[in-house]
Amino acid sequence: MRPFRATLIASLAGLATVGAATLAAAPALAVTDATEVADACGDRVVCEVDGAAISNASQLEGVLPEGVRVVVIPRPDQAQSVPSGTLAAQLRTATGSDTLIVIEDHPGQDRFAVAAGGDETGITESLYAQSEADGGIAVAAIADSLAPGGGAQPPSAAPGGAGLVIGVVAVAVVVVIVGGLLVLVRARRRSRGVAGSRRMERELRAALLGENGEQVRESIDALRERAAVDPDLGPRIVALADHVAELMVRARRRGSEQQTRLLQAQYKDTLAKLLKALGDDYYGDILRNPRFWNDADRRIEEVREAVRSVDVQAVENIRQVNESRDIEFQVALDALTRTVAEAKLSDVYPDRRED
Repeated sequence: MRPFRATLIASLAGLATVGAATLAAAPALAVTDATEVADACGDRVVCEVDGAAISNASQLEGVLPEGVRVVVIPRPDQAQSVPSGTLAAQLRTATGSDTLIVIEDHPGQDRFAVAAGGDETGITESLYAQSEADGGIAVAAIADSLAPGGGAQPPSAAPGGAGLVIGVVAVAVVVVIVGGLLVLVRARRRSRGVAGSRRMERELRAALLGENGEQVRESIDALRERAAVDPDLGPRIVALADHVAELMVRARRRGSEQQTRLLQAQYKDTLAKLLKALGDDYYGDILRNPRFWNDADRRIEEVREAVRSVDVQAVENIRQVNESRDIEFQVALDALTRTVAEAKLSDVYPDRRED
């Protein structure tokens, strides 16, 4: 692999030199903010810039399709010289991405700018339709739909024979260089994604030791399996599982042993209650057979709200661990647990209601 890569890189360098000599008369581009960001991010698929952050950066990198990149930037101020939409377009060109999403890190709800070679509006609408405060969760929710778009359009040929020759040579050089770089980037991305996933699994196993830890680990796996039950809620269930896993890993890295024990005990109980509600004999059956349940819509929404609330709490707990604050738990599922436990035949079969 190394001889091939070395040969390819050397060939690309030679082609770049030929292209530069052919186009020597063209003016050099000035350094822009996009260039600085692209240089800082390198080949990272998900890049957080200048302290901006999303809660699921490591997980998001593993679910994005090839050719899609995400750059997270701080909230722009009034002096921002490059609008985020322009920045996204420039970064897409600079990185050779099919789709590039800029997430503006806002205190309330993150905002987006998309460059995708023609499908920007649809992707942007889908992102905002998720109604997520954290932009990373919104991107993860639509990751499967982010199919690579078309490449950049070739430049128009200049009038005259000399201009036509220069244009053809320039396009040929760019195509070869971009094609070669994509081969390298995609190969590196695949290997990095596998390595990152394995590393996360190792860290999670190390973080979830003991009886409570084992039960939390089993619950995380069960949540990912349950995500297939409801396409609408599935992405949020996956996000919840990822956030709880991230929380446990970070607690082991940065938190105290007492915090780790507290988190394991709390989430063992919380996830067990949630999984019972999500089970085939309650939520799954209501989805399949709503006509057999009283207040089916209310019951469905109650379960979905419970998933959303626990997910929000997990993200907040991650922030508390990062900032060495006291861990707070503000979500109680007692009402949902009672609803599930007290489901009677009269709830399922209206003709068997008790007088």
